[in-house]
Amino acid sequence: MPQITLEYTRHLAETDWSPVALEIHQAAVEIAGAALSACKTRLIALDHVVIADDAPGTAMLACRIGLMLGRTPEQKSALSERVLEILTAALPQPTGKVEVSAEVFELNETYRKATIG
Repeated sequence: MPQITLEYTRHLAETDWSPVALEIHQAAVEIAGAALSACKTRLIALDHVVIADDAPGTAMLACRIGLMLGRTPEQKSALSERVLEILTAALPQPTGKVEVSAEVFELNETYRKATIG
């Protein structure tokens, strides 16, 4: 925890998203009380995406953060707002049209984790 996924269309694939992931990790620590050692982000470049009317110049940047139960609605909302700020600030200029989103959700009671080694 947290389980973070940052997906972006190929329009944005030349950006190094690793520093952005680290900034999101820090936000999760500060806002949601996450342990930094537990933060993990999957950076996924998307090859096949259809946005709106399939305009070729439109890009997408989406972040989903799964947290263990127990965070307040205010913490989840504050984290999604902060992540949206981080993502928009990280966009290369000029970018054209980019759909940017952030979502914080709760991992339910079926989530399990094992650390090997």
